[in-house]
Amino acid sequence: MTTSKDPLGQDALLAEASRWFAALDAGTARAEDFEAWRLSHPSHAVAYARILANWEQAGVARAPTSASAAAPVAETAPLRSDRRQWLKAAAVGVPVMLLGSGFLAERAYAWSSASTGVGETRRVPLPDGSVAYLNTDSALSWRYGTQEQVLRLDRGEVALDLRHGATTLLRARDAALPLGHGLFDARLTDDRTQLTMVDGSAMPLAGTAHGLTLRPNTSLTLGEAGLPRLQARSAEQVASLMAWRSGEIVFLDQSVAEATAEFNRHLTRKITLGNAALAREKIGGRFDLDRPDQFLKAVSLSLNARVETTANGYELTR
Repeated sequence: MTTSKDPLGQDALLAEASRWFAALDAGTARAEDFEAWRLSHPSHAVAYARILANWEQAGVARAPTSASAAAPVAETAPLRSDRRQWLKAAAVGVPVMLLGSGFLAERAYAWSSASTGVGETRRVPLPDGSVAYLNTDSALSWRYGTQEQVLRLDRGEVALDLRHGATTLLRARDAALPLGHGLFDARLTDDRTQLTMVDGSAMPLAGTAHGLTLRPNTSLTLGEAGLPRLQARSAEQVASLMAWRSGEIVFLDQSVAEATAEFNRHLTRKITLGNAALAREKIGGRFDLDRPDQFLKAVSLSLNARVETTANGYELTR
């Protein structure tokens, strides 16, 4: 007969708690799902407290916070390796000091957050004196500790004024970018992550194949393939990118389709296009974010279009 070395199932329970900790630390698990698991049995809370206690006592490597650490597109290999090794050790029950579950378990996912609805913008002071500006329909989370400062863009767009704070790790989808002092714009779309440096010192991007460096008036784009691409921007392009902070939207010879999609981000009553040729036409101009009628009038007059009111918004056609 085979005798189990783990008759109480502690190894499996610690492994499960380790997985929860890793997911919460990476921001890929929902707090309410974790809380349901933790409260479902007293042993879950105790196991998770053990994992957290050992993690903190082990002094696990954090993301780089100095200027010399550069800016990887994702977490560095040593950091991933250290984390995997520690979680593996914790999962098989290395000796740990048993601590209470309540406060310690809560701390591991103690993210603060702010969000905006469609058509809203918001200024959010951060704990280190930095400021985040949320654009329409956006969500930002942050966790500031003694050894790390992490921002996580969950959706939409945010301008980050980090000129008065410490180095901060920005997470956006699979990217993890340590940002130094500067002014940045970060945006998530369906198929890419884009980070633009508006102001600041050049930041080498460690881990990229060709030694890429992010500079003022330069955008870093990560597509679905995860390969980084840098694109230089004119001062005019960067100014138009940041115009939303002043309540405006600026188009620089863009197609009507692109301009309409951009304006629709800020509108609850959407604009649709009923003519393919019109969608390809080019338009430029400066408009108030809360005045779609200005945009509709400009398209109507300059491109011989017709505006029709619909149940859900407006239609531009010919």
